[in-house]
Amino acid sequence: MEKKLQDIIHARQEVLLKIKEELIDRLQLEYRPEDIDDDAFLFGGGLSLDSIDAMEIILGMQACFDVMIPDGDIASMRTVNTLADLVLNEQVA
Repeated sequence: MEKKLQDIIHARQEVLLKIKEELIDRLQLEYRPEDIDDDAFLFGGGLSLDSIDAMEIILGMQACFDVMIPDGDIASMRTVNTLADLVLNEQVA
């Protein structure tokens, strides 16, 4: 049980890091992955991204993780953590 939990935590940490790296690279953000909090809002406060960035995020998640984010599903792109939830749920399905 302990090993499985550690595997789940490790997999989530890897997904979070990859999402942050993709955001930084694709959106040319002046951050390092460790500078972006897992619960940072992507739009509005937080990273202050806009609707054009939302399209880039969708394309990035499709390219990195081969997951589909329905157009207009901004709720799944609320924070880095919600993006990780989406990716992990899609990979299981």
